[in-house]
Amino acid sequence: MRQLRHGLGVTLCVCSLAWALPAAVGEGAANAPEDVTLLQAMLRVVKGPGGRPYVSFRMDGELGAGTKLALAAFQRDNKIVESPVKPEGPTWTALRAALPGAYAGLRVLPGSRIVYFEATAAEAAKSIYEIESYGEFETGFQKQIVEMVRRMYEEHRIVLWITLTGWRRAFGTQATISRRASWAGPGESTHHYGRACDLGFRDFRWMDAGGMVRTDTDWLEKMSRELGPASWKMWKARDTIAFSLGLFKIAWEGVHLQAVEDERVNNARSLVKLLEKTGGMKWEVETKGRVAHYRCDLGRGKGMVPVGTAQEIWTGRALVGDAAMRKALREEFEKAERNWRAWEAVE
Repeated sequence: MRQLRHGLGVTLCVCSLAWALPAAVGEGAANAPEDVTLLQAMLRVVKGPGGRPYVSFRMDGELGAGTKLALAAFQRDNKIVESPVKPEGPTWTALRAALPGAYAGLRVLPGSRIVYFEATAAEAAKSIYEIESYGEFETGFQKQIVEMVRRMYEEHRIVLWITLTGWRRAFGTQATISRRASWAGPGESTHHYGRACDLGFRDFRWMDAGGMVRTDTDWLEKMSRELGPASWKMWKARDTIAFSLGLFKIAWEGVHLQAVEDERVNNARSLVKLLEKTGGMKWEVETKGRVAHYRCDLGRGKGMVPVGTAQEIWTGRALVGDAAMRKALREEFEKAERNWRAWEAVE
């Protein structure tokens, strides 16, 4: 291991090898699919004397007849006698040396058949700098996300990025999100309070079973279509690190991470507490299905009146006949938003 210190003030550990060392591959060896897949990937991009790649079939992680023949051909062409193929042995060394420059960072995700290209330390430093420079995350959560990015790069050479819409979210932005994407209304998401983000795989480069190089989105949409459930191992690799750092996810949104456990926070009741802390009205809430319905004393100190959902209140459609009162209710929400740092999780 060696360490690189970047001008951005971020220290990242960089392995001296381009990928994790494989297990022995070949007769008499325990052939893990991840090791065979990486071997197949290298044999697919390395060409023989005739200009043809050693492997032209779809990579499957199995040490079948085709892979054995391809490996034997490469060893013969390079005058290598080795069986089984061992880490740092002559076969792997020769394969690494023969890789075209564009494929020098070829790796495989442990426990999977996902072949990908390692990111650079400069990319990891840029992602960390963006997060550290952002002024609207709660401090403890911000440190967790920075460590999340650092660890993901250190362990897998993968850089995670906050998505375009994954930073702290304004109440008004939440009002534009359809129910298909989120049941939360304005003020009802941890995104509003600097304790949640969407952390994805922007521009992630990987190789499909046919040898085609793909550049994916934050949500790994191409990989999901190509690999199906096997692609979930990428999210598992991310989430294993996240959980070790005390971060949580929500069941229906893979890219989302937050500082509070979803089962231990009621976002609507948390909003009520913030409204009462920052405004001059009393509030109550009742959830029907997935939608929270609010009641308020309208600042009169007595008699709780149904005023509608957070969406209705924010958009000026509260269930009161007085236009001035509808405006006053919206202003209570605006006060809560301005004082978002005072938010507390309520079960």
